[in-house]
Amino acid sequence: MTIQQKSDFKWMYTALPFNASTGPLSTLITLEILHLNGNAIDVGLAISLGNAILIPASIIWGILADRYSRKFLIITSFAGTGLALILITFLNTIPLVSVDYAIAVFFSTASTTPMNLLIMATTEKKKWASAFSRLSVVSSVGMLTGLIISSFTINFVPLTLVIQIMGVLSLVSLGLGIKLIPRSPIHVERVAMVHQRESFSTRIRMLPLFFLHLPKAGHFKMFSLKRLRKSPVNYVPMLYLGIIAFYFSSGLFNTVYPAGLYTLGANSSVVLGIISLGMVAQTVTFYIAGKTIEERGEKLVASMSLLIRGLSYTVMGLSTLGTLGVIVVVNSLFYPLAAGFAYSLYYSSSTTMIFKIVGERSQGKGLGVYSTVVGIALLVGSLVSGYITHFLGYGVDFGIAGSILIIDAVLFSKLQEG
Repeated sequence: MTIQQKSDFKWMYTALPFNASTGPLSTLITLEILHLNGNAIDVGLAISLGNAILIPASIIWGILADRYSRKFLIITSFAGTGLALILITFLNTIPLVSVDYAIAVFFSTASTTPMNLLIMATTEKKKWASAFSRLSVVSSVGMLTGLIISSFTINFVPLTLVIQIMGVLSLVSLGLGIKLIPRSPIHVERVAMVHQRESFSTRIRMLPLFFLHLPKAGHFKMFSLKRLRKSPVNYVPMLYLGIIAFYFSSGLFNTVYPAGLYTLGANSSVVLGIISLGMVAQTVTFYIAGKTIEERGEKLVASMSLLIRGLSYTVMGLSTLGTLGVIVVVNSLFYPLAAGFAYSLYYSSSTTMIFKIVGERSQGKGLGVYSTVVGIALLVGSLVSGYITHFLGYGVDFGIAGSILIIDAVLFSKLQEG
């Protein structure tokens, strides 16, 4: 069966309400835990549980994506996520809220791979680039819409109701998806995404964990001291170590950042508003990232973006010593710089570097190692962040995260490709 000649992209927009429901999710759950008299450790444990579920979820849904209907998996994702969020109103303890969050994360990952595969199955190859670009825009606009809706409605209705509204949005996607999402006319397996830059980048952007095969113990020998000392054969392990540092730092900072703003005096609307500014900056920067990388090169762009992100984290950490007004102003300026501008440039450049290794060279064989180390780094960072914050303060946690990125920037600047 051949791919239909006239591609209809309308079905992609079914994901917009769904992305709106997941965009502010971790922030809303953080605020709910704080409303239940939780602390930074409770927040760290809850977000860590969600991060921990990403690894098995990526493996399970990935395998199912090769075997079952992509439409079924996508609408299952919409339904499971929506019901988990609506359930929040019946939960009044931190452990139950944390488990419910993990369930929502588990189902939210189910649609990622099938949506990418459905594009490849229903769209002519020459239109893949524009199709994946459109899917990325839908994802970004959806998440931004969810953040804006949350930051506005939280001034008028209880927090649990805001979370339920997000759940309803996911169910709106369910209704639209049942009607509009097509069935795949041909069978495309996940490995096909690794061979095409746009599909790979979009998939990794939506979910940084991607398991084609489970890694074996021998695959991690690349991190041996013997190989790390020799240039240029140490290029791949050093690149992976740099990415590990990035995700560990992100876990340290992002996990407790909303809690930090709220605990230091900002109200829920301001917290969501600042994070919305970051999403605006991220969305805009993605449009210029490609041209910037072409002109400057992946390594330089990655290094500079890490430096900017690290310095921004440090400045935000120092701002915790000031008044609430100082904190809000500084974070309104530097959070978009870190989470928007710097993140988009780093993501685009590092993903290109990874694609050249696991896509062009090894046909996806290195993805298992990459996904494993990324998942562990993110999990450990989020787990440790709560304890650092609880005992040493938010400023120290932000400062440590920033320092790691500054060191990471130096590492990227010294990478030598063989």
